[in-house]
Amino acid sequence: MKFDTIIIGGGLSGLTCGIALAKKGKNVAMVYGGQSNLHFNSGSFDLIGYNDGKEVADPTQAAGQLPENHPYRKVKNMEALAKDAKKLLEEAGVSTKGDCHKNHYRLSPIGKLIPTWLTMDGLFTVANAEELKGKKICLANITGFLDFPVPYIAQGLRDHGAEVSLRTVTTPLLEHARQSPTEMRATNIANYLANDNNVKEVAEKLKAAMPAGIDLLLLPAVLGVANEHAAKLLQDSLPVKTQFVATMPPSVPGVRVQTILRQYFQKLGGTLVPNNTVAKGELEGSRLKKVYTDKLGTTALEADNFVFAAGSFLGGGLTSNYEGVREPILGLDVDADADRAKWTSYDLYGKQPYQSYGVKTDDNLLAMKNSQTLDNVYAIGSILSGNDPRMATSTGIDLLTALAVASTL
Repeated sequence: MKFDTIIIGGGLSGLTCGIALAKKGKNVAMVYGGQSNLHFNSGSFDLIGYNDGKEVADPTQAAGQLPENHPYRKVKNMEALAKDAKKLLEEAGVSTKGDCHKNHYRLSPIGKLIPTWLTMDGLFTVANAEELKGKKICLANITGFLDFPVPYIAQGLRDHGAEVSLRTVTTPLLEHARQSPTEMRATNIANYLANDNNVKEVAEKLKAAMPAGIDLLLLPAVLGVANEHAAKLLQDSLPVKTQFVATMPPSVPGVRVQTILRQYFQKLGGTLVPNNTVAKGELEGSRLKKVYTDKLGTTALEADNFVFAAGSFLGGGLTSNYEGVREPILGLDVDADADRAKWTSYDLYGKQPYQSYGVKTDDNLLAMKNSQTLDNVYAIGSILSGNDPRMATSTGIDLLTALAVASTL
């Protein structure tokens, strides 16, 4: 099977690159082994949230202050790419609010306000913490749903001056689901509430439970794995402004992003090769000619260009053992300390060096092997070296490096 480009990895960076290439009429295949890190995504996309431990107000301006080895340093015209990323998400069906020149705040599942760039419509955000002062908020949960830590969220809101009341609701259907603890997960609840009548029943329970005179109703984001229909239906069925807060993983907003982007990629003519892990590749000189997966046996996947987007350690883009850190398909060059004792820090909240390990590339994001740049192998997203998760740049790196590479192919 021959393609213009093969993308290895099916997460945010791979999907973004695949969609951008498919829109240009390229014949693109995406090979991935399972679910992506989008299952952990809050429904927000960060550009730069923190620098030197301080909150960033203008991410585009802060980019010039990043370390020289940060992946954004290899992205040309960051502002234009950020606008293109927002547009791509919108075209795919992921509507967001946000501006690359001004961070807003999302509310985490433990009640912390976190600066971010883009947030999906319907999710709770504020421009600043001052907005919460004196606001009357009802925080409602589903009875028995433990992945929405209400006490922490309520305390976080109260710390910023909000008046918070608490409620729980349930329906016979949700009570039935509650008999099995495994069913009381966000994505399972979303499946139970995929039916319009079930959503309307929840709305009636909420109407009866909520106190009078509130400014805002906050609910766990457990509606709409495939699209925003159920969430909007609930909002339209309630008499007060209603917004959602992402839960502990699995995250329904993140799964929705994955579902929508995969569907859009296929609609544009892209080919998904799911449940296949790329095991090896064949190089001819400085060009990768073909790759083989664990499921396709001797059937090779050939392409003119290859994009490595399998993520870091969690996604399988990097592996490690007592001998070191490596990229498992081609043995690409990796930025990593040879001394295993230096991979981690005893400071739990400090920088963990291994989190910045990744594949080495040139300034055009072409990967390197044996200190030589390969002609047709690119690396994007969290497989790149130089990222520090404490800066809240990971999803921005995924989006912007993906579009940067797609623009060259």
